[in-house]
Amino acid sequence: MPAGRFIVEGLMLAPRAEVELSPELAHQVRDVLRLGPGDTLRLLDGAGGECTATLLAVERKHVVVRLGEHEEGQAESPVRIVLCQGMLKAAKYEVILQKCTELGVSRFIPLLTERAVAAVEEASESKRRRWRKIVAEAVEQCGGSRLPELDAPQPLMHALASMPPGALALIPWEREYSASLRASVERAIAAPGRLEDIPEVRLFIGPEGGFADGEIALAERHGASPVTLGPRILRAETAAIVATALTLDVFRFYRSELAEGSTT
Repeated sequence: MPAGRFIVEGLMLAPRAEVELSPELAHQVRDVLRLGPGDTLRLLDGAGGECTATLLAVERKHVVVRLGEHEEGQAESPVRIVLCQGMLKAAKYEVILQKCTELGVSRFIPLLTERAVAAVEEASESKRRRWRKIVAEAVEQCGGSRLPELDAPQPLMHALASMPPGALALIPWEREYSASLRASVERAIAAPGRLEDIPEVRLFIGPEGGFADGEIALAERHGASPVTLGPRILRAETAAIVATALTLDVFRFYRSELAEGSTT
């Protein structure tokens, strides 16, 4: 059984090719896992492909593997989820990156909003490198095979204006009391053929101070629907995780129903 799963971006998974691992991954294999020739790893290209790799040489200056057959990774999420999150303090945003990658978010867009507590300077290139490392480790751990996209911070207006035609946009808001997220998703996909026509779901989650009234109005003008996640006020990171999980659960259920219906 492979000793672990590791993303190697840009790797061409050519069967039987011999590949020297990067110094960082070589250190993990040699000094942390203490693997030797004959042991196996699972390598991922981050774009949906993966293969088993057998260690040929484990030395101080280099580690070489032979690649096995190229395979497609496990099926990804039942719908493309784009999580537009009002910027938070670093530790809280990193929780969202990790947990929502595990759940199956396809793209993260940090939002510059009126009440955001983090400044754009906090999303420096070094910080974004750390974010990429967090999502890569989450993909490796959870059994996924595709790296989520990580956008640079952008204004709410830009994230609203860039939605593709037919996208479903939902914005949890503490002053929406009747339209639940689950019911709103179910209504959106209930019409015949609509389930297959939704290119993505954009979830707009406020920062720690929530969205301002003007931002909610702006979102509604661009077709986003305010929804509730329940009677309690959730922290921003909790709201992101709950909204993602609920949305994916509804889509999985309806896709399962559709698949069962097509076989009867």
